[in-house]
Amino acid sequence: MAKKKSRARRSGDLLKLLATRPRAVALAALHVSESVLLELEASEVLSPAEIRGLLRDASLTLRNAADQADNRSCLVASEIVESMRENFKRSKS
Repeated sequence: MAKKKSRARRSGDLLKLLATRPRAVALAALHVSESVLLELEASEVLSPAEIRGLLRDASLTLRNAADQADNRSCLVASEIVESMRENFKRSKS
């Protein structure tokens, strides 16, 4: 039972950290996502074209969410994802 309590505390600590550091959470998520996409390409699970398509879909989904909810954060996120797609496109050309 001691292990369960220590996990609960760590989880609680993580939740506090996530709540107090939203920018750091977003930055970590961005870097993890980029690393996953690069690894999927390197292991030939996804082609560069498929990755660009995935990023395009994500950008469009965020842009649509921004339009529906008048949510500035979704619009900015869409621009970030689109920038990732453009950078990926340039680096693979």
